[in-house]
Amino acid sequence: MKLRPALIACVIACVTLLAGTVTTLATTPAMAAPTRYEAETAPATCDGTIDSNHPGYSGTGFCNGTNAIDAAVQFTVSASTAGTATVGVRFANGTTSARSADVIVNGSRITTASFGGTGAWPTWVTQTLTVSVNSGSNTIRFSPTTANGLPNIDYLDFEVMGGTPTGTGRPNDPNIQYYGRWNQSNSSYHSMGWAGGYLEARFTGSSVGVRQRNTIDLYYSIDGAPLQWRRNVSGNVTLATGLTGTSHTIRIGYRERAGSYTGDPVFGGLILAGGARTAPIARPQDFVEFIGDSITVGQPNANRPFTAYPWLTAEALGAGHTQVAQGGACLVSQNCYGMTDWFRRSSAWVSSDDWDFSTYQATAVVINLGTNDVGHGVSTTQFHQNYIVMLERVRRAYPDAHIFAMGTFRNRYVPETRNAVAARNAAGDSKVHFVDTAGWIAPATDTHDNVHPTDAGHAKIAQRLTPILGQYLQEAALKSHRSRV
Repeated sequence: MKLRPALIACVIACVTLLAGTVTTLATTPAMAAPTRYEAETAPATCDGTIDSNHPGYSGTGFCNGTNAIDAAVQFTVSASTAGTATVGVRFANGTTSARSADVIVNGSRITTASFGGTGAWPTWVTQTLTVSVNSGSNTIRFSPTTANGLPNIDYLDFEVMGGTPTGTGRPNDPNIQYYGRWNQSNSSYHSMGWAGGYLEARFTGSSVGVRQRNTIDLYYSIDGAPLQWRRNVSGNVTLATGLTGTSHTIRIGYRERAGSYTGDPVFGGLILAGGARTAPIARPQDFVEFIGDSITVGQPNANRPFTAYPWLTAEALGAGHTQVAQGGACLVSQNCYGMTDWFRRSSAWVSSDDWDFSTYQATAVVINLGTNDVGHGVSTTQFHQNYIVMLERVRRAYPDAHIFAMGTFRNRYVPETRNAVAARNAAGDSKVHFVDTAGWIAPATDTHDNVHPTDAGHAKIAQRLTPILGQYLQEAALKSHRSRV
């Protein structure tokens, strides 16, 4: 079951910033020479009423949306060419509370904007952001995320900014899409944290390579071909030559730094042919984050992460993904990598809760923890209490995600896991689900050592987990679609 590709939202204060795809600007008057689309004029639609009782509006009125989730205003705009467009939304919010809305372009949610109070209903301001659009007709929809609804919307100013942006392939190239926890503080080398992180890009030219720092095992795929390894490489690494055609895609990832392996999982940029450039590449609508231990990493299998169940599951769903996982990890921080705490970090080798959850938003989070806690003396009561805390923290990090708590394959702490899910359901969180994995794999034939699944064991897990996640993601997609028609 494939879900249509799109960008993934992440929320920051007043207007959200999604690196590489959405750039937000300060609240300011609209850019020069835009095309204006009035909210009261077809083909714009308003889930509410067209009112004229607050002066200062443009045209003959404004959209006063119904105070309800998904009661949206939608504009249909025309772009002379594909590329980046500036969107100026003129609004008024006479309350003291910000009103948030998903920004949905051509059916894909790209970010969440927050429309702050303007002091009074007759006080109108313009909030400006940039979005990627197609050539021709495009829809831009603002869908409220709370029962407070939208602010009053007057009009949208729209202007395409010089066509499709191109990039150089350097690590900070906005056309490069990163998946997972990447430390981008070093502009020369972006560092992959945890396991299963990767990046994707679209590029022109007949060749492509990658800059590495110190020795690492990297894997890559060009134009959707099967992933292949370049092991123990460093410096400038050529990945392909003699490519034909005008445009290509590439995916690059790295073996995780763990145990005795001290490879350098960093990305120093693409090496492109003379005159070649990168171009925008779409992100999938869904992003799944898998939290766990060595089983979720895929250890000890040689082709991890892309033969492990997290990768296989998300790829089958057409979703972006990452594995926030570490060999030997536990749920509880008791002489162990307790993911209740370490989940909030960018990698397993930092010393503080440094991860910024506004970097991306997961639409689903899968937790597989408890296999190792027994060896660290964690009681069933401790486990149950900490699992509730874990679920609460994941919810705060990802307010809209479906959260799936898997029973361990060795049947450890399964009642406590199930009861923690029930506690969160009773507290009003209906998007937390228990996944019963009993009988999914046979330890004697599907694992190396009665613990770690073989590649075939991971494939069996993915076959069982994929439809479970897919059911909820598909329901969410259908709900989002119904709210737009």
